[in-house]
Amino acid sequence: MNRRDIVKGLAALPLVAAFRPLEGVLASHPAKKRLIIDTHVETWNFDPRFPFKHPENPNLKVQIEAPIENQIGQMKDFGLKYGVLINPRYYGWDNSYMANCLKTYPKHFVAHGLLNPADPKIADNLRYWVKEHGFQGMRFSPIYHPKEKWLNSPAHYPLWKEAEKLGAVFNYYIVPHQMPMLEDMAERFPGVKIVIDHAGKPDLKAADCWPEFRKMFKLKRFPQVWISNSEPYEMSEIKTYPYTDTLPFYKAIYEEFGAKQIIWGTGYPRPRWELPMDKELEFVDKYCDFYSDEDRELILGKNALKIWKFPRKA
Repeated sequence: MNRRDIVKGLAALPLVAAFRPLEGVLASHPAKKRLIIDTHVETWNFDPRFPFKHPENPNLKVQIEAPIENQIGQMKDFGLKYGVLINPRYYGWDNSYMANCLKTYPKHFVAHGLLNPADPKIADNLRYWVKEHGFQGMRFSPIYHPKEKWLNSPAHYPLWKEAEKLGAVFNYYIVPHQMPMLEDMAERFPGVKIVIDHAGKPDLKAADCWPEFRKMFKLKRFPQVWISNSEPYEMSEIKTYPYTDTLPFYKAIYEEFGAKQIIWGTGYPRPRWELPMDKELEFVDKYCDFYSDEDRELILGKNALKIWKFPRKA
């Protein structure tokens, strides 16, 4: 079960059940005095100004909001300094809500939108969101198109060239067999910074997922590539915290890429029915015991400063 399944399933639950995991979480969990940046914040609300247009599931019924104000509260409660906004796909190719969030809280966030990979004007669309709305990058999700080859098609070369000119960042929701296509583009366009979401999505249901998973390791030779070692519930088959079946994969990424090419993010603000913020941080601090304290400083915050240009706070 993934996040999309959970969203659907919550329709049958009393609302209080969705919030029960948060009881007592926000009361007193002071963060350590360190830089913490949430590099993956998917936020949405039910404001009619921003209608949902999910490209793969237009009839999806989302039951619970995760508005930007919730993330502001989380940042205050846990000492997070910045966040990277990601269009959650509910809005399709319309990034207006992300633009509104960025405009409303310009000292807290940078933003990524979505672009239709099949749009012949995709490079122009990238330029529009960067130039007109101050976005710093885009997220692409080839995971939804497992048989398509658009990721490294010549039709996308102008997109990547434009990204190099603009200094845009691309993050990818991608599965292991698609990694060679991303490797091809990283080789061709070294000026584009790349973030791989969800630790590359190893398939823990497979009898042996390691041969496919290791395809991602070839990307370690590119200094412009970072892996998001976050959201363990996305890959876990145990589905119970602390998701111990995911730890060998996070450790392998650490051993291959090193702490300088790893970042951290949570997915979305409260309501976090999968993992509340205190557990998100505990997972890194306690259960990822192969990280040193210096590694955690890089992963939780300092590495993000090399990827995005965050606003200076007064």
